[in-house]
Amino acid sequence: MMTRTLLALGLGVLLAGCFDNMSAPTDAVTVTSVEQLAATNRASVQRLILRGNGKSVAQDGLSGMPILEMLDLSENGFTDVPECVYAQKNLEEFYFARNALVKVPVRLGELANLDYLNLDDNKLASAEGLGQFPKLMWLRLNGNALAEIPASLGALKHLQRFYASRNQIKAIGDAVKSWTELEDLVLDGNPISAVPEWLVDLPKLKGVSLNETRVTKLPADLSKWRKLDYLSLGGCTFSAEEMKRIRAALPDVAIVF
Repeated sequence: MMTRTLLALGLGVLLAGCFDNMSAPTDAVTVTSVEQLAATNRASVQRLILRGNGKSVAQDGLSGMPILEMLDLSENGFTDVPECVYAQKNLEEFYFARNALVKVPVRLGELANLDYLNLDDNKLASAEGLGQFPKLMWLRLNGNALAEIPASLGALKHLQRFYASRNQIKAIGDAVKSWTELEDLVLDGNPISAVPEWLVDLPKLKGVSLNETRVTKLPADLSKWRKLDYLSLGGCTFSAEEMKRIRAALPDVAIVF
């Protein structure tokens, strides 16, 4: 978890995907290439980062890595998650960004220990199937083709951060009501036109980003959002009166219009 804690503190909540090797035990190894993996004792590999060069490993398998906790197979053009990934039952972080995944694989739920899942910039038209991770805290779905946040995602009771910018999501679905641990909600660049009144009731929310959406007003009672760290509404069409109301209601919140 140190990787993601340092990320949030050091680079800001809108960035992810960097890694802090200092959090690895001294007897564990981070491998960043196929060549390095071939020269490394697999049993010591804790993090395997193969962005753009992971196809051969996916074909050969990922056996012999009992402590593997983080796997990055981004930017490999995969249309499906390689079969060998499902044997990695200890995985806590899985990066599969910028591939060509068109639907959530049914078997992905076998990775029950995941607390971080990055599926940015694939071709997903639906997020159905992503509600099956009991420990998931971070979910990234930026740059897909999602039309909604399905009700099934309400099962993600431990979700803290949800990123789904640049999709086709039209509404902040009721599934979000169940995310009582949620701290950051980022839905930039979606055709969302309304912010539900209940969104202000999420008890741990620290940041809301709705840049470049169709939102023109916020809930009537914003008093519970006084604890927010940031509220980002750039590119939205708010009246001068509404902007004045929001600033008056949230005097200590960093607001961007």
